[in-house]
Amino acid sequence: MNWIENLFIIAGVTFDIFATMEIQGSMIPQIKKRNIIIAFIVVAVLENIFFFGGYAVCYLLAQNGYIATPEEYGKIIAVVALFLLGGRLVIKAIKQEFVNERRRDGLRVWDYIKFVIVSSIYTAVAGIVCGLVGASVFSVLAIIVVVSFVMVFGGLYTGLHYGFEKKTIAYVLGAISLWGVAAEILVHKILMLL
Repeated sequence: MNWIENLFIIAGVTFDIFATMEIQGSMIPQIKKRNIIIAFIVVAVLENIFFFGGYAVCYLLAQNGYIATPEEYGKIIAVVALFLLGGRLVIKAIKQEFVNERRRDGLRVWDYIKFVIVSSIYTAVAGIVCGLVGASVFSVLAIIVVVSFVMVFGGLYTGLHYGFEKKTIAYVLGAISLWGVAAEILVHKILMLL
């Protein structure tokens, strides 16, 4: 997988974090730099841990011969997993979860960390996919750091200025990103049509 595919996969998965940060941003009167840094560090560390965990498991299974032809199975698993992850985001967009909105002085890490952990589970799935198809782990880890900052910063400021109603757009953009990569893998690498 090239870096553009990896970028779209990580961005697609982390649009869920954008929505979580948007909700958090809508509940605070102002955003302090300290809040952004803490939220970014928590998100980046958790995303990298879960990604590397999923990657390491599949990489070790493939290297020890437990998965025959991991690249072939990896492409198929990648398409299925990315379509399912995109579907999950569309369901979240349609579902319109209730948000108990109340103003508070600042961000509280424990208020959003459970949402980040749940989102990180999907990053572990992305790690499994990348481990099977042999993506470069270090480039993906760098992409996670950059995308995590963009999603935290963008989500907090979008929530602060526009409220949390834009989270539906974030879910749809994440689904489109994941489905686009899945379609590209299917057409170019499995079916070899173009």
